[in-house]
Amino acid sequence: MGLKRTERNKLLILMMIFILGVAIAYSIQKPTPYLPVLNPADIEPSVVADSLERVGSGHVVGEFNLVNQLGESVSRSDVDGKIRVVSYFFTTCPGICIDMTANLKLVQAAFLNDHRVMIMSHSATPVYDSVPVLQAYGEANGIDPQRWWLLTGDPKELNTLARTSYFTVLEEGQGWDEHSFIHTENLVLIDHKGQLRGYYDGTREDQAEMLVGHIQYLIDKQAKALSDEG
Repeated sequence: MGLKRTERNKLLILMMIFILGVAIAYSIQKPTPYLPVLNPADIEPSVVADSLERVGSGHVVGEFNLVNQLGESVSRSDVDGKIRVVSYFFTTCPGICIDMTANLKLVQAAFLNDHRVMIMSHSATPVYDSVPVLQAYGEANGIDPQRWWLLTGDPKELNTLARTSYFTVLEEGQGWDEHSFIHTENLVLIDHKGQLRGYYDGTREDQAEMLVGHIQYLIDKQAKALSDEG
């Protein structure tokens, strides 16, 4: 025997209430995205300068003076207030750099028209990676110089940045060779205040997709903060 119309209506209402309840419960239990502010003490010591290993608060990236693939001199003031993704690579790298570049292109595509986001790839072989070499590499890989800098400069400064600001290369004795230093596969997320917010395996597409989500989270959080101030 079929259900009466009133019984069917009651059943339908109960089902709608159940579905709504599940949706509300999911939204309550769903974890709020959270990116910690990272300091040297939070990071693997092999990529941190000895003098900073115990620093547990207040770390921000340092000053720099480098040259991008367009031959432009750039410094920290050019990216102050921007969200940054930092990596180390070299143009003749036959291994992980290929995957890192491919995955960084996903990040570039996601924020191609957003001036608040900048990708910064530093050369690990700056003596070889001249401006013309970097420019040719960028053109061959579809890199937009307005959104993604390929950086060269003084080897000592690049090394110091890697060891004291970004923590992306191994110390001498743990991968050191004739290329001056060996970079890791790390992509580093830096917020608009210059604070470290996350590390990602640049050889993995799923990590690049996670990075895109975290960048958007920082953008939304910054926008909300500005709105609240207004």
